[in-house]
Amino acid sequence: MNWEVCVQYANGSKRVLRSYKNRETALKCIDTIYSIQGYPMHLAYVVRQTPMPALQYA
Repeated sequence: MNWEVCVQYANGSKRVLRSYKNRETALKCIDTIYSIQGYPMHLAYVVRQTPMPALQYA
């Protein structure tokens, strides 16, 4: 299972920063970002599961 570290803006849009195979590693990445940059008011860093690709039947 893959996990994405995303930045979520105040308007609800998201942008993927990195992808990890381990959720704990992704969470540590966010902890590192917050420890360096602090906690901004206009965005948030989130971990989400990578969406599964749609299955196509022939």
